[in-house]
Amino acid sequence: MLQTTNNLQLYTQNYLIDNAKGSVMITHGLGEYAARYAHVAQALNDIGLNVYTFDLRGHGHSEGERAFAKSMHEFREDAEVVFATIPQDLPVFVLGHSMGGLITLLFLMHQKRKVKGVIFSGAAFEPGDDITSFVIFITKILAKLFPRLQTTKLNPKSISRDPQTIEAYAADPLIYHGGIKTGLGLAFLKAFDEVKPRFGEFDYPVLIMHGEADKLTNIKGSKELYAKAASQDKTLKIWEGAYHEIFNETNRQEVIEMTANWIKERL
Repeated sequence: MLQTTNNLQLYTQNYLIDNAKGSVMITHGLGEYAARYAHVAQALNDIGLNVYTFDLRGHGHSEGERAFAKSMHEFREDAEVVFATIPQDLPVFVLGHSMGGLITLLFLMHQKRKVKGVIFSGAAFEPGDDITSFVIFITKILAKLFPRLQTTKLNPKSISRDPQTIEAYAADPLIYHGGIKTGLGLAFLKAFDEVKPRFGEFDYPVLIMHGEADKLTNIKGSKELYAKAASQDKTLKIWEGAYHEIFNETNRQEVIEMTANWIKERL
């Protein structure tokens, strides 16, 4: 357990090995928790990397109101607390999935980090195509009046084409299965407005991956970051037919291998 800036207990789960060549910090997405990336951590251990994972506040085993924050910067502070525990004598990589991708981007933009490379998986950088200006207007009003009002629920069938993954997700009591709260929805919108104008400042080596059939986060955001990033070393990989959770997709081994090889080439 680590302590957040406002005295919440943050659950951590690290996968450490002898004679590591580098480290990776993984930040999970909305409603889920770090242990869902244990298979990714194992694959990264296998190529000589220590892996640091944690449950964001209000998620999994960590303290805090379930799946809620007034600002994405509250989650960004969680990432900073964990990052501060990672030894800097080895190359450090950061990986963020979905909302975790947005948090990772905020974390990197907040101040310059000693990071060897960045991996984004289905990152949330832009509202969905169905989020019209009217929806945004209503969200802002509701968020001020009823910040904990629950709206749209995630459909488990949207996360992956793998039936076992869907079944496990739907039955998992540690996953938040309620609707997105309006206050958190507004926090997303504010974070989008903050990061998008600064895409051109992003200059870290980066691997941006997104499922081609992702209905939960907008693929346009990943494509725009790739197009505008100042990074000299940048790769965009769109996984054909894949849904949102590419590390839990039917071709997960292929996704994990690409991630591991990308990191290995930059150690």
